[in-house]
Amino acid sequence: MGFKRVAILAMAGWCALAGAAWGMDTRDRTIGQFYHTAWTVREGAPGQVTALAQTADGYLWLGTQTGLYRFDGVRFERYRPRSGGDFPAASVASLYAPPGGGLWVGFRYGFASHLDGDTATHYGAGSGLPTATVYAIAQTPDGRTWGATFSGLVVLDAGRWHLAGPAMGLPGARARNLTVDREGRLWVATDTALAWLAPGAATFTLASGDVGKVNRIAEAPDGTLWTADVDRGVLPAWRATGDPAVAGPTLRVSSTGLLFDRDGALWVPTLGDGLRRVPRAGALPRQAIDPDGTAMQRFVERDGLTSDYITAIIQDREGNIWVGGSRGLDRFRASRLLPAPTPSGATDFAIVPAAGQGIWIGTKNRPLMRADAGAATTIDFTHAITAAARDAQATWLGGPAGVWTLDGDTPRPFAPLPVEDFTGVQAIAGDGKGGAWVSINRPGVYHYTQGAWHREPLPAVANDPSPLVLMHDTAGRLWMGFARGTLIIRDGTGRDTVLGARDGLSTGNITALLSDADAAWVGGERGINLVAGGRAVPLLLEGDLHGISGLVRDRAGDVWANASQGIARLRAADLAHARRDPSFRVPVAVFDSLDGLPGTPAQFRPLPTAVMADDGRLWFATTSGVVSIDPADVPRNTLPPPVAILGVATDAGWMPATRRVHLPAKTERLRIVYTATSLSMPERVRFRYRMEGLDTRWRDAGTDREAVYTDPAPGHYTFRVAAANEDGVWNEQGAAMGIDVAPAFYQTAWFAVLAAVLGAAIAWLLVLVRMHRVEAQVRERLRERHAERERIARELHDTLLQSIQGLMMRFQAVANRVPAGDPLRVSMESALDRAEQSLVEARDRVRDLRDHMGDAVALDIGLVELARAYAGEHTVPVTVDARPEWQGMDPLARDELYGIAREAVHNAVAHAAATWIVVTLYREGGEVVLGIADDGRGIEPGVLATGRPGHWGLRGMLERGAAMGGRTTISSPPGGGTQVVVRVPSARVMPARGGWRRWLGALSGSSRP
Repeated sequence: MGFKRVAILAMAGWCALAGAAWGMDTRDRTIGQFYHTAWTVREGAPGQVTALAQTADGYLWLGTQTGLYRFDGVRFERYRPRSGGDFPAASVASLYAPPGGGLWVGFRYGFASHLDGDTATHYGAGSGLPTATVYAIAQTPDGRTWGATFSGLVVLDAGRWHLAGPAMGLPGARARNLTVDREGRLWVATDTALAWLAPGAATFTLASGDVGKVNRIAEAPDGTLWTADVDRGVLPAWRATGDPAVAGPTLRVSSTGLLFDRDGALWVPTLGDGLRRVPRAGALPRQAIDPDGTAMQRFVERDGLTSDYITAIIQDREGNIWVGGSRGLDRFRASRLLPAPTPSGATDFAIVPAAGQGIWIGTKNRPLMRADAGAATTIDFTHAITAAARDAQATWLGGPAGVWTLDGDTPRPFAPLPVEDFTGVQAIAGDGKGGAWVSINRPGVYHYTQGAWHREPLPAVANDPSPLVLMHDTAGRLWMGFARGTLIIRDGTGRDTVLGARDGLSTGNITALLSDADAAWVGGERGINLVAGGRAVPLLLEGDLHGISGLVRDRAGDVWANASQGIARLRAADLAHARRDPSFRVPVAVFDSLDGLPGTPAQFRPLPTAVMADDGRLWFATTSGVVSIDPADVPRNTLPPPVAILGVATDAGWMPATRRVHLPAKTERLRIVYTATSLSMPERVRFRYRMEGLDTRWRDAGTDREAVYTDPAPGHYTFRVAAANEDGVWNEQGAAMGIDVAPAFYQTAWFAVLAAVLGAAIAWLLVLVRMHRVEAQVRERLRERHAERERIARELHDTLLQSIQGLMMRFQAVANRVPAGDPLRVSMESALDRAEQSLVEARDRVRDLRDHMGDAVALDIGLVELARAYAGEHTVPVTVDARPEWQGMDPLARDELYGIAREAVHNAVAHAAATWIVVTLYREGGEVVLGIADDGRGIEPGVLATGRPGHWGLRGMLERGAAMGGRTTISSPPGGGTQVVVRVPSARVMPARGGWRRWLGALSGSSRP
């Protein structure tokens, strides 16, 4: 597929989307019936707008004499590129937005810049561009970019500009303007000619040599080329077949801009005379129209235009017309509600359908008029009208001067009011039999029948008022709505049914009635009720509606309400659902001031404020005017709005949006600014956003254009935002931006690891402190045990042993008196020998209790000396295997180990008849191990398990080991021999080996004994 075809298809798609977005032919509107919005310097708009363009991202770009601006419908922003350098000049002469994206900016005095995203490429004399004003830039389907400059036509080739006019047969020395038509032809207006270059052609074709100072070229829907000529005005300049003059008139206005909108209407900005519009220029061939001619619609400063001096005009992708001038920017939008061209100063509009199409409008202070969608005409009838209605017999008009009926377009007097000197009619309704009911704000209701007025009695109601509204339904019943929420229904027999709050009626003042088969919809100051079967049920709505003074049903069955919030549409299917299920909330579509609604509906008179014309068009009256809408052709914007993220604001400042934004640590407040470039009704654009990694669901932002997060945690996030236009069409793809929040040093992984290590170290330190305290407690218990043993030894030595020694001496003295050889003496001496032996053993035990090694003697030396002593006294070899590395041993632990060794060696010598004994002392892992082994007869299993009665040696060894925090194992293999093994933690036996443990001891407040 060639580039030309792609471009044509793209343009066709653009137009199709635009048609879908607009959805109506606006040529039947006057320029005053467009919704107009103005932005001046007070609203932030720049002045001296010289050029306008809309890029593919939806932004409206404004070229001014002081720089380039962009507009998203809400905010004007002075634009400077982020990369590529700032613009080489400030005064913008032309803008061009290629269909494929980007923006060309032409400056005065010889510069041009191309924007691609936020990157700018600048061209000047060094790039071959003449040092002259760039009047216009355009791109042809072959991809070439052309420029019209004061020095001639230029073309961009391989990054350089080249003068192209003379070489391609283009007459003239200056190129004043250019454009590309729907056929892909390049049109150029020079100082002497209008010529075109066909796609693929090498030379220009002369279209006309009769040109002046052409400021703009535009193509009409029929293919005719029009020019805005400073000297001759706006006129058709070339036509493929025949005289171009037959394509339209010559407009004698000075203009620098032309626009044929998508419906074919011609818009002409002028240099000092405001804005002009010709809806159907092709219907005015060969005419010459002066600036004040009625064939051109006018919109000038006194109508609200920012300036009568206008230099730029475009139509955006949603169908809006934008004009820029010396004082600001203006927008013209085809609103959904079409205002009726009522005369200035008219007030209190009483409306009623006219025959065929349109409506009749009566006021207090202006003549009766007939209005349709395009125009309004008055008739010679100046009486004030305060109420109007129509039935099958007549159209009824009521006012202070009486009641009239319409005969064609002529009002005919029907009857004077039933009360003289009254100021008006509150409500009127035909009775279906040629008569009428009226309410004149006097108690009761009046019925004109049989040629006279009759005051009809009514049931007593609060304050006995007159009805605010009247309705005669197809069943012949008269419905009367009163203030304070009272409704009276009179059937054909004259019987009245009164409904009020007790019957569920909750509308407040009743100001609107609409028949619905066997029921009726009742509207008032507090909402809408459905009345059926003598009961009223409130209609629940998704939105709030109150102040309802008009209810009307269109041909599709939808109900429209004229309320204080605007004109509301309630779908027929939803109303049917609500009748079946009173708890169902009916969706509401509201059309308000942004849709062209002026003011609010009247709440007293004239009523009703909503009617349907014979052609199906709906009309609504407000305090400020009358509007209409075709319910079968309500314009809908089908274009999803482009979404853009503008940047991020934090405590550290503003950062423009990029694919990924890096935020500093400890960011306390994060504000993300975004926008959507829907230019028709930016006030109704809705947003939703989410921060992936923080939000679990989308957040509804309403119309807010920023998202705020407080104290975001460090991490990697993706911010997404989507937007919907005024008709709820969502751009689901939206925009996205990555956000990285840096962690503070205490939030990093290495800090967490360090904190974990530090925590573990502190925990281990606490464990060590606890262990040290336990050791201190163990040592204290050992000290107490030694002290107790010494006390017991002293007591035994000083009391029991001394007493026994004394007894033995007395027994010896007695024995000495017995003759030698006497059997008695032999027996006594034998007993004394045994006592002596027992006393020796007792003294040994007492010595054991009190004896401990000196602080300077290491355990290995003590064990060697113990072995030497037993070997010398008992001739039993005792071998000690211990390395000399036991200096610094805890004295108490050393004494306990020494005691265990001595007890084991003593048992082996005294009880086991051992022939060899081996004592070992060594380290194993984190323990000190003491072992004593012999080859004696061993220990019986029963004794090993429970100990020998009356003896405490085995139990003492076990207790000594436990007191040190260790464990003692005593075993006797079946083949003989005994093995005693004591295992004690090294930290309990050798604390002096770790200097840091001394520090821990000091830290814990304990001291070594």
